[in-house]
Amino acid sequence: MTDGGAPFQPGTQEFSVPFRPRGSYAGYRAFGGGDGAVLVQPEIARDLRSAAESATQERRITGGLLYGRGWADDQGAYLVVDGYLEAGPGENSDDRISGDRFTLSEAGLRLLREDAARMYSASFEAGWWRTLPALGEFGPQDFVTQAELVGPDGVGLLVYGSGIHWGTAYLGPDGHAPDSAGTLVTVTDPVPDPVPGPGPEARFAPEPEVVDIAAGETLVPEPRPAGAGPAAPRRRVRRRAAVPVRTVTRRWAGRPASPDAAPGPETPADVQFVVGALIAVTVAAAIIVGVLVSSVIVAVVIALIGILAIAGTVWTSRR
Repeated sequence: MTDGGAPFQPGTQEFSVPFRPRGSYAGYRAFGGGDGAVLVQPEIARDLRSAAESATQERRITGGLLYGRGWADDQGAYLVVDGYLEAGPGENSDDRISGDRFTLSEAGLRLLREDAARMYSASFEAGWWRTLPALGEFGPQDFVTQAELVGPDGVGLLVYGSGIHWGTAYLGPDGHAPDSAGTLVTVTDPVPDPVPGPGPEARFAPEPEVVDIAAGETLVPEPRPAGAGPAAPRRRVRRRAAVPVRTVTRRWAGRPASPDAAPGPETPADVQFVVGALIAVTVAAAIIVGVLVSSVIVAVVIALIGILAIAGTVWTSRR
């Protein structure tokens, strides 16, 4: 299932986790909280759900790779997924629904990573995803895939093609839960705004469903005996776990989507604007000096020196 590139293996490449408060990602679909949480960009969450629904309608299973970056704040390290690629026809040898198996061929992985080098050159390969027609769990083959494609801080997403549940996250090579309590959280789709009439509580989305896998519970509902009455709703649990504030010294291992991508933090948009303005001012000043001394060469030299000085300063600050 690998193409010789040792994708996202522990120790392949390690970079210090840059600091960014997770409050910057308000509205993202969250799996877990505190250290090890996974946040999925809303647009990516909608696209993955749409892909799962289409695959379910066509009686097939699809999946692919995930891309993003690791960050840290006072609550610990967390992963932000802001990109994905879907395997094309034939790249999954078990794409027809005859069970729930999903595998990616070596050729399929190679094609996906070639596309990622062009589309997500500043991101890292954060893990993989696959669909399931309805609420379910990883199977034995999925855990094999998880071990091959996911690093210590990566994620495997199981996205459902029907029902109110969106999906389930499995962390690390062993596919553990996204918190320390031994639970898997199935995130539900938000409830749309109701028509006028119901009370304000109808506007809130259902809470995530918490299942204690350490106690042998499962996400799949148990079959009810014949003649039994309607099933009672599954209990919703709101957890209030205290997370100690600490300085994060964790290092995030990942595989850059592009081999040539620099492992520095992203440059904020406001900084990019300031840098662009400085370059424009430098060029303008060089032109004025060149006109005063009647020398094009002097103007070019001053402009190049100024631009190189600005670029060097920005590059040094990103290291």
